[in-house]
Amino acid sequence: MCLIQLEVGERAIIDSIHVNGALKERLSSLGLLRNESISIQHFGWFKSTVQVMTNSSLIALRKEEAACIEVHKVA
Repeated sequence: MCLIQLEVGERAIIDSIHVNGALKERLSSLGLLRNESISIQHFGWFKSTVQVMTNSSLIALRKEEAACIEVHKVA
């Protein structure tokens, strides 16, 4: 499932990130890496943006960026 499909408060583990180039470097520098824990904190209007927490970093992503991140839920 992709990150945008999670609900607020749900936790997941990143399986893969389907982007290349500068965007991949930017996301990895923010701490969005494979096998990293992530949770949804807040959605913007119409899910146009999503705020996520990974480790101790709070990150805002565009809907298109979040849709490129595959995750699986954890309990």
